[in-house]
Amino acid sequence: MPRMDTAKADYINALKAQIDAEIAARLLVEADAARQIHRRGFRAGDLRLLVKMDATSEVAEMPQVFRLPGAPPGIVGLVNRYGRVMPVMDLSIFFGKKLEHPAKTWLLTCGLGDEAVGIIIDSLPERKKFSLQDEVSLVGISHPISSHAKAAYREGQDVWVDIDFEVFFSSVLQSEPSSV
Repeated sequence: MPRMDTAKADYINALKAQIDAEIAARLLVEADAARQIHRRGFRAGDLRLLVKMDATSEVAEMPQVFRLPGAPPGIVGLVNRYGRVMPVMDLSIFFGKKLEHPAKTWLLTCGLGDEAVGIIIDSLPERKKFSLQDEVSLVGISHPISSHAKAAYREGQDVWVDIDFEVFFSSVLQSEPSSV
């Protein structure tokens, strides 16, 4: 009988070692993710912008944009997406960083429902990963959108700006009540 208890103990110890190894591997993955900044990156003209992974909801080919007379530069009009009308901005015009002839443009939807805003982008969004050492001081860069930025990161020669779209959109799109 003692032999069976030894076999059970060996089996239990092997199982325990396997579980410990799986937990350790999971902790390493979580620790690595905590040291990295994961964002979605895209280009709008010469601007290289980042947003949180969950800040955007859709990328689509450019639909018909209905011009909005009297809109400030950079707000190019309105689009109807799934029965909801949303404003569309061209950040490259808004910040004077327009490319002469972008190959193709897409509509990136930021936000959901009535809070959604469309942005014209020149590249499909891609997953970006930065380390804390890649961070660049916002004071040291002369980026037109840096006043709405949370952070900036260097990738090679390029600086990617992590923009707070909620703050940016509310500052640009808020309407002043008219006084009668």
